[in-house]
Amino acid sequence: MYRKAGNEMQYDEVKELIAIFEKTDLNDMEVQLDNARIRLNRGAVSPWMIPPAMPQPVVPQPQVAVPVSQNVKTEDAAAMAGVQIENEPEAEEASKVIKAPIVGTFYQSSAPDEEPFVKVGDTISEGDVVCIIEAMKFMNEVNSELSGTIAEVLVKDGQFVEFGQELFRLK
Repeated sequence: MYRKAGNEMQYDEVKELIAIFEKTDLNDMEVQLDNARIRLNRGAVSPWMIPPAMPQPVVPQPQVAVPVSQNVKTEDAAAMAGVQIENEPEAEEASKVIKAPIVGTFYQSSAPDEEPFVKVGDTISEGDVVCIIEAMKFMNEVNSELSGTIAEVLVKDGQFVEFGQELFRLK
C-alpha cells in the first residue's frame, strides 16, 4: 500500500478492498481515493513472507487391540459406557444459518429509527430481506436463501461482519 501525506485509508476500508479483490478474477487492482492509493497484485511475492515452519517428525503411537462384540447394539454400548446418544441431525441445523455474502457493517433496519427487517420469532421465506450490509458506502440488502423462523440473531446492529460469517440461525 502506498500512502501520501494527508488522507489515509482506514483499516476497514483496506480489508473491504482485499475482500472484493479476492472475489474477482483480476490479477491486478489499483484504487486511489483522495491522496491514498492501494495496489493489490495476485501472485506477487511479499518481502515480509515468513519462512515455512520446519516439519516435525511424526512418532507413531502404539496401537491397542480392544475386543469388539458383534452382538452389541450402539445404544447398548452407549448405555454401558454411560453415554447418552441424541438423535439430533447436526447437519440439518448447520444448514439453517443465513451467512454474510460480503464483508461490511451489519444493520438490522434501513434506518436507526426504523423497525428491524426481522426479529426472533419472525417467519421468513426465501427471498425476504433480512438485513443490510454496508460495504464501501453502498447499502446491500441481504435476501434469505432459506425459509423458516428466526431463532437467533447472531450479530449486533452496527457490527463489522466478515464474508461467510453467520448472521441468523433459523428453526
